[in-house]
Formats: sequence, structure tokens, C-alpha cells
Amino acid sequence: MDALAAPGASRQALDKAASDIFALFLQREAEFGVHPSVAIHYPDLTDLSAHGFLGDAAGHVARQADAMAQDGVPTGRIVILTTYGDIVTSSLEAAGYRVLPINMPAGPDGTCAFLLGPDEPPEGLRTLYVEAVNEADEKIRPTFVLTLKDDAGTLLGGACGSVHERDGRRYAYLSTLTTASHAAKGTGTMMAGELLRFLKRDGVHAVHLGTQTAARFYQKMGFRTDHRLVRGMRTRLVNGQEIRDDLVMLSMEL
Repeated sequence: MDALAAPGASRQALDKAASDIFALFLQREAEFGVHPSVAIHYPDLTDLSAHGFLGDAAGHVARQADAMAQDGVPTGRIVILTTYGDIVTSSLEAAGYRVLPINMPAGPDGTCAFLLGPDEPPEGLRTLYVEAVNEADEKIRPTFVLTLKDDAGTLLGGACGSVHERDGRRYAYLSTLTTASHAAKGTGTMMAGELLRFLKRDGVHAVHLGTQTAARFYQKMGFRTDHRLVRGMRTRLVNGQEIRDDLVMLSMEL
């Protein structure tokens, strides 16, 4: 695997390599569906009006839940994952949401989950998952990128993320780790091992990430589940059988 890392690599080179990996990740994401028991809403974060998510988070989400209930399936649980905790906490707490701060020293500041309703919605009701994340946060612009290519230079997989210090310790936030669909079996495990060795050599104390589609993979690599936010959210077919994946926040100490 080839590695780019700050400060030796330029910002332009890091952004370009990370963009290529993210494009590959989106291709693989298309293989997953959303289970009918879960509905996903991505608010328009450019809407700064009083009715937008950042202007009135609780009201915005309530209106979304009401609109979605028009198909006859009421919402029994709401989970919000956002990096705008400093802006929306007061609105959501006043509406009865439980606040779950998510500690990722190298990840986006202000990351929180907000929960309304039981841990598992009653039979026949749906979970509404709302994700409001600042993907352009400067803090999570990649400071490292690892890529794996074949002999022809075609991208087979890669990983990227950011490393920051807090209280004298170095932490990593893993934005993406993915492989091409045609990569050999075991490629992902090999890349994850190389990534962890790379971060250890860089003096990283712990790695944090969130995933909707790869919890089992990371758990096999030794990551622990810090927060399980939505059970069975994503689906895929494996050998004709439906496999469901949870939305989780994970970490590993190195």
C-alpha cells in the first residue's frame, strides 16, 4: 500500500487521493439498501430559515416525521446524529430528546446523538434516522491517505482520515476504508491491518469511526462498539440471504 501523510504530502494531493477513495466507497454503498423499518432524512443544512434544521431542529424533525407518517407507518423512535450539537441541543432537549455526546478527539467537534422514544420501536412503528453532518469540517480534512492499486494502476481500495492531538495524545478519525468489488477476498482485512500499523508508527493512541455498513468487519479487527444507534438499519444480500447492519460508533486503542 502507498501512503500519503501530512506534513510531507500537500493538501492538494491528500484531498485528491481521498476523493478517489470516497468515490469508490460510494460505489460499494450502492450495494446496500435501507430496511423498511428505518427511514433516513438528510436535512438541507443550507436552509438557515426558522424552519430549517439548524434554526429549529426539534420542529424540523417533527414535521419530517409527520410527513413520513402519511404512508401509514407512524414513527416510534427518532435518532439524530449531528456535528452541530452546540447549535441544536437546546431545541432538542426542550422537546424531550436524550443527549448522547460522542467523544472522538480527532473527529468533528460537537458530535452528538439525540434519541427520542424507546430503544426499540414497538412492532409496526418505524425509526426515523436524521443525519446532519458538516462534511466540509476542516478538522476532518484528511491528514493521511493509504491506497492500494493493481499493476495497471487501478484503485483496489484505500483508507483516509485525520490525526489530531488532545491532552498530549494523538488520536485518529477514520473517514473511510473501502475496497473495490473485484478486489480479492481478504483485501479489506489486509488493508485494515496495514492501516493500524501505520497509525501505531505515527504514535496514535486510539482510532474512532462511525459506520452503517461494516460493524462486523471492524469488530473482527478488534474495534469495540461505543454506541449502537440504530439496529438493522442497512441491508444487503449475501448468498441469497438478507444481512442487516447496525449504525454504530466504534473505537480501538492502539
